[in-house]
Amino acid sequence: MDKKSNKAGPLAVNSGRNVTIKDLAGELGLSITTISRALSGYTDVGENTRKRVEEAATRLGYRPNRNAQRLVTRRTHNIGWVQPDNERKFLDPHFVEVMAGVLRGARARNYDIVMTSATADHEMATYDRYVKDNSVDGFIVDLPREGDPRIDYLLEAGRPFVVHGRESRHARYGWVDVDNYANFYRLARLLAANGHRNIAFINGDERFIYADTRRRAVEDALSDFGIGTAGLRVYNSLHPMGEVGFKLTTEALRDGAVTAVLYSSILMAIEGHNAVVRAGRTVEKDIAIATMDDVLHYLDIDHVAESLTFVRSSLQEAGVAIVEEISRQCDRHGAPSGTIIPSTFHVLPGWDAQSLDLPIPERAGMY
Repeated sequence: MDKKSNKAGPLAVNSGRNVTIKDLAGELGLSITTISRALSGYTDVGENTRKRVEEAATRLGYRPNRNAQRLVTRRTHNIGWVQPDNERKFLDPHFVEVMAGVLRGARARNYDIVMTSATADHEMATYDRYVKDNSVDGFIVDLPREGDPRIDYLLEAGRPFVVHGRESRHARYGWVDVDNYANFYRLARLLAANGHRNIAFINGDERFIYADTRRRAVEDALSDFGIGTAGLRVYNSLHPMGEVGFKLTTEALRDGAVTAVLYSSILMAIEGHNAVVRAGRTVEKDIAIATMDDVLHYLDIDHVAESLTFVRSSLQEAGVAIVEEISRQCDRHGAPSGTIIPSTFHVLPGWDAQSLDLPIPERAGMY
């Protein structure tokens, strides 16, 4: 250091010692406060200055001291994710896909995920402990229900959080979701438009909003098409979905009038496909299958994909977007916002797909 100017000289890249925020300030001729606020994403730092600071930090190999940052900014760069004390949840491939995306997003945004499980009677106490000891910057809430107490608590506490899904108060918090209503309205209308009047719908657990919304969408589509719901049979799995697709399909096929089965998950659809074959029926010729495909990477659907109609949306992409929303709130102090993960339809050749282009009716409570 120059004793006369009291200013640090240029630092060599990879100089072999830990670069401090004071070193960055000396290198750029900026105050330590400016450096700190630029790296923390504060909007009162100009865009050009922020880029200079970030480029210098990368070039010189600066890594923030998390403990020191926490003392100054009261930020932890931790995201809390409280799960139910249910070992089946951790084996659920849908959850695994979301978690893979969350971990990828957290890595990119320099966050750590603090995950724990809690029994139903201790769940809210866990949220309260994390808030009171300031051990996380924000929360992920998944599988919401209407009037969810977790959302009640976090809205009252004023802490950043993002919901994977949404309920009626979604204008007040950040959320990431697929358009459940539109997707299943279109799938049901597609089946009706192609002549199916007796449809079995094998849905998820309707205690949760996503499954309840999907059922409403199917019922509305058939009613709006003019055929009503007399020919609709609904079968529900418990959460998590899976391992019941074969059983419920076998049950549905006992009704010889059924000509189509609509599934809430590709996992159940694959099992259902096997049940159709086992029953001596032919998929596509005797029984049409339509399903949601969440892009479960462990599941190879190539052997059946050519006989299915499906709507595809990536749960991993949703996981990345969840962290993006937390980061936007915490790092950039943005207001909560919602994100719809896009979906694409894959329709069997020869099917009339014109109904996919028709608008979805406006209805209150659509999710």
